Amino acid sequence: MKKSLLIKALLLLITFMISYYGRKAFSMFLPFYAEEPILKIIVYYLWWLVPSLLLVVYLFGSKSAVEVLGLKKGFLTGITFSLITVLPMLLSAAILGKIDTSLEPIALLQKTLLAGVMEEYLFRGFLFGVLFLKFGWGFIPASVLGAFIFGLGHIYQGNNLSESVGVFMITSLGALWFAWLYIEWDNLWVPIFLHILMNLSWTLFDISDNAIGAPLVNLFRIITIALTVVITIRNSKQQGFKVNRSNLLTNFNEIKGIKNL
Repeated sequence: MKKSLLIKALLLLITFMISYYGRKAFSMFLPFYAEEPILKIIVYYLWWLVPSLLLVVYLFGSKSAVEVLGLKKGFLTGITFSLITVLPMLLSAAILGKIDTSLEPIALLQKTLLAGVMEEYLFRGFLFGVLFLKFGWGFIPASVLGAFIFGLGHIYQGNNLSESVGVFMITSLGALWFAWLYIEWDNLWVPIFLHILMNLSWTLFDISDNAIGAPLVNLFRIITIALTVVITIRNSKQQGFKVNRSNLLTNFNEIKGIKNL
């Protein structure tokens, strides 16, 4: 059983690499040019979506794909929880910043809605979620792997080494936090809407050029994070903590619903 899971995990990791890095690698041999920004965005995210979704359907079946990815339930819970907890960031951004009038609608859509949905889908729903919930990986190895790659994917925001390190640390920690919220709520919509609204507060009001942010802005980000943690802990105390000592390193008890290769 464990050998079979190892093969499936390796297949998942290869598929993730194809999804995340495939477009860049493919364009080195066959460059793709598109004048329409929306077409570029579609092609960009199709690379993320198609290989990963095909693998989930192959392993778990088309009827189970949405559930496996954490999207079957909790849409209203996700948006309500996120609106309440991100409100301090949204209000402070509106007061401390100003609307970026130079921002194109398509760019705003990509940096908020699409980035929030697709990054949570690929990193938390696909990579972390399947490794943790289906392939026996513990919360620590599954979440740290995803967080490391997620952090690397954002270091371009830094203008120098210290900024790049800062961006890497903040985005990596954010990925761990999103992974924890996903599991405790058993609901990928929670990190999706948090991601969308937090990005919206920084992008629409032009608060910062990267994930590091200014001290006063970060104060309200900390308040938002604290709210999510307190509410989640209170909820999990009643329901029972889903991330606990029994599944930090391995999680074979959760394995079910996998087709044989």
